[in-house]
Amino acid sequence: MTENQTKEMFTLLTKCVNGIQKLDGDLTIVKEDISILKEDVSILKEDVSVLKEDVSVLKEDVSVLKEDVSILKEDVSVLKEDVSILKEDVSILKEDVSILKEDVSVLKEDVAGLKEGQNRIEKEVRLNTAAINEIVSEQFRLKIRVDQLENAPV
Repeated sequence: MTENQTKEMFTLLTKCVNGIQKLDGDLTIVKEDISILKEDVSILKEDVSVLKEDVSVLKEDVSVLKEDVSILKEDVSVLKEDVSILKEDVSILKEDVSILKEDVSVLKEDVAGLKEGQNRIEKEVRLNTAAINEIVSEQFRLKIRVDQLENAPV
């Protein structure tokens, strides 16, 4: 082998060693990356497990909420019926109030008429009482006169 060939071989061998060293460095970096990725995968698996538990709990919550919604729908239906009945009752009560107002008006007129009648009767009673008093007085005078005439010598 000639010196040129030896130098060429040495150069090639140096390049191969450098390439292997570079590959070894790259391999170390890849191994470190794999280790980091494995840790990340482990953390992600834990996160997935927690998320699955959360999903399970949320599914249960959804089920309970669906039941609640169903119950609330029934309650709303009952309340709507109650509102309808109450509206009918209010309408009937308004009619009753209207009728009662008319009755009150008629009764006020009747009371006014009765008061007028009472006033007329009280006036007649006063007049009759005065007339009776006059008659009683006249009767008393006549009795005295009769007594005087009876006791008088004839």
